[in-house]
Amino acid sequence: MSDLRERIEDRLRERLAAIYADSQSQVDEAQFQKQVDPLFEHLDQLIYIVARTRDYSTEPYRNLVREIICTNCHMTPSGYCPHENEVGCTLDAHFQTILGIIEKELEADPGLP
Repeated sequence: MSDLRERIEDRLRERLAAIYADSQSQVDEAQFQKQVDPLFEHLDQLIYIVARTRDYSTEPYRNLVREIICTNCHMTPSGYCPHENEVGCTLDAHFQTILGIIEKELEADPGLP
């Protein structure tokens, strides 16, 4: 695992754990892990998308995520994701937070052009 990916994963795990801990729902460790596992399974792809996309809007990022990641996760061929806009999709539920963490780590990485 690269240092950059490791830093991003550590920051995401820490932030998402804090969000879930602060939420009203009682999510145990197993439920939390089940909800965040798909995010970390596709983290390399997500980092790639964020590193190559520069926009002030989140929409281009969302479009690429749905095109590249969601199609390999739970999305049906018609483009419907049964977990979209639900707590079950950590990527969708916390998209801006996740995007912000990845962007900050990419900007701080001295090895990137």
